[in-house]
Amino acid sequence: NHKTLGREVFKFVNDRLVDRDDADWKDEVQQKFLECKEDTCAVLEDEIGNRIDELLKDKELLHKYGCAKFDITPPEKKKKREKKEKKVEEEKKEPEPVPEKKKFDM
Repeated sequence: NHKTLGREVFKFVNDRLVDRDDADWKDEVQQKFLECKEDTCAVLEDEIGNRIDELLKDKELLHKYGCAKFDITPPEKKKKREKKEKKVEEEKKEPEPVPEKKKFDM
């Protein structure tokens, strides 16, 4: 788990802050950081790989169900939106009179 790894590095650095003047301190911290970074990279690569697999499965499902739009709107808001949509549809039914085009002679 890369969070635990980060905490370990943080603890290690904090423990060493007392000996800050120590020349080996920087080398040791840097080495520890590089080791952790390698481990973290492996963990992150796995995470990213898993996430890509999940996204591909999601994509397959979307195509399987005809790219249906997933609506995550809470039910209260859905009702309000449906009322608004009905009003808009009723307004669309009444066609607006089209003004006649006048030709101008130049």
